[in-house]
Amino acid sequence: MNRRAVLWFAAVNVAGIIAAQAIDLRQRSESRSKQFVVYSEDVRLRQRVASFAEEMKGLVLELLHEGDRWRAPVVITLERAKTGEPPLPARLRFAETEPGFKIEMQIKIGDDPQAVNLQKMLLRASLIEYAYREKGITAGETVIEPPWWVVEGLIEMSGRRGETPDGGLFRRLIDTNRLPPLENFLGEKPDELGPTALAVDRALAMSLLQLLVEQPDGRTALARLVRDWPQSNGDPVALLTRNFPGLGKGPTLQKWWTLSLARFAAVDRYQGLTTEESEATLAPLLEFELVINKAGEKKKFAVGEFAQYLKFPASRAVLEARHAEIVALSTRASALYRPVVADYEGIFALLGQRKTRGLRTRLEQVEEGRRFVLRRTTEIADYLNWFEATQMQTRSSAFDDYLKTARELSEQDQKNKGPVGRYLDELEKEL
Repeated sequence: MNRRAVLWFAAVNVAGIIAAQAIDLRQRSESRSKQFVVYSEDVRLRQRVASFAEEMKGLVLELLHEGDRWRAPVVITLERAKTGEPPLPARLRFAETEPGFKIEMQIKIGDDPQAVNLQKMLLRASLIEYAYREKGITAGETVIEPPWWVVEGLIEMSGRRGETPDGGLFRRLIDTNRLPPLENFLGEKPDELGPTALAVDRALAMSLLQLLVEQPDGRTALARLVRDWPQSNGDPVALLTRNFPGLGKGPTLQKWWTLSLARFAAVDRYQGLTTEESEATLAPLLEFELVINKAGEKKKFAVGEFAQYLKFPASRAVLEARHAEIVALSTRASALYRPVVADYEGIFALLGQRKTRGLRTRLEQVEEGRRFVLRRTTEIADYLNWFEATQMQTRSSAFDDYLKTARELSEQDQKNKGPVGRYLDELEKEL
């Protein structure tokens, strides 16, 4: 079912709205493209919000492969909630003007600026402006929200900034057979979900967007889907298959969806293990249990106890399996640790052939090399931690006065910006 929302609408001009709210017209900043106009008493805050708005619009334009041909301006008003006053949820409103329509975002900040979710608000506003750019919006009209999975998928993409997605999440969904049917997924209401479920839905939405844009002329087709969304009559699957006929319908569409998730599940398997992860993976392979009598009694052996376990018939199959696992580990092990894995690979190959001559000495050598690699890795990590913690103290004192002044100004600036400014700082770090 398509999610519809009657967003606040007033058939007045923007100047009337601003006057009604008693906003000083001089306390405004325009974004680079002049589409976003931000009103706030804090000049730095409104400049940063204007810049952030352009960045979010850029994500939308890049996804849809569109140029910046905006028509409806977006007016953003930032206010602080009074002491003891509960913050109002941020909302979008529309105003009909002679040139067309305008979008207004009213944001009242409380003690927790993150509750505003400014990023999501800006993406919604940009997508609505794009969808209604040609047809416009008239007074009293029901405005259809943009596809939720486009908004949430863009949020996930912006947070990763080209980084490899976490394949573990997708692998768990596939391994537990919890892949949601596509039509159920498209009809969800993520605003009603908890943070964990929302994180899963955002990852799935990103994978769906990636699937669509990789189709022939995929970005153009996705732009057409966004424009057609207000007339979709609550059937997102039909709209999807109409704009992406190459994906097929019914089971074929679901198959493409499943394949897309499976691809993301394997996306990070090319990445090698760290030295610590390589050691943690190898160590259990160097011990194994064997059946030692007809009663089925088992005993655990270390690889170096070959004089004891080679006499048991069950050892041949176990050693062959261990050899195969170590070969597989050699393709993913840390570069520093790979010689150690290669030595163990050779040792298990000899054990499988019952060749033990000189094996004791070889095991001692590989164990010594193993300890050396782990010790050297720890020493490197310790040195890097020491360097990071002490590098400022090792510099000359020529700029001490300047650095002290800069720190004091920075601390004062942090105090003056208030919770909204600090929230934007944190958001900037994440993005």
